[in-house]
Amino acid sequence: MKPQLPEGGYFNLAVARDEAVKKLSLYDPRLLARNAAVDFSEGNRSLAIPFLHRLYHLSYPGGTIYDDEGKEAPVYQSILLLHYLVTADGTPLSGEWISYRHLPGGEIYTEPFRRRAVLPFLQAYGAAPQSFVDDAAAIGGRRSPGSGVSMVIPVFPRVPLKLTLWPGDEELPASAAILFDAQAPSYLPTEDYAHLPALVIGAMQRRSGE
Repeated sequence: MKPQLPEGGYFNLAVARDEAVKKLSLYDPRLLARNAAVDFSEGNRSLAIPFLHRLYHLSYPGGTIYDDEGKEAPVYQSILLLHYLVTADGTPLSGEWISYRHLPGGEIYTEPFRRRAVLPFLQAYGAAPQSFVDDAAAIGGRRSPGSGVSMVIPVFPRVPLKLTLWPGDEELPASAAILFDAQAPSYLPTEDYAHLPALVIGAMQRRSGE
């Protein structure tokens, strides 16, 4: 599954990436690493950022990002990694889960989030809860207690996503929910959280094909 690009396409993405790199250069990389719970290498001036069970390396202050195979990261993923670094303030996660509408400004985007995130999740795994568990585990997910079938997936070190399926039966259709830690605003802008589920689902589906 490919993430749906924000309106404006790749031109706006390139502008957003350049702005994030400029902001990155204003921070001490040691502070960035501490707040985001990532590693900073003094020797090669780079930050190592786990993202969806893969490791990315970001050069500081240039902002170029490579994956663990030495390939430059797509601009869309680069923006997310940069935003994570410059937004992270080190606030401890709460362990409490909230819906997208409870994020700052999220209430005006509830229905688009359902169409962009929740419905694709249902389409991919609503009839296959065990595949969901297996694919989520393949990218570092762990089971979470409670009703339904829930997996908590560490997207970034301090950005977990909780995905839950309630399999359908003869009387009720399958349903789903995607939740965020209550401290999520300390680590990414709300708009980025609208796009993360598509990346998570895509990563799970790629793992299932390996």
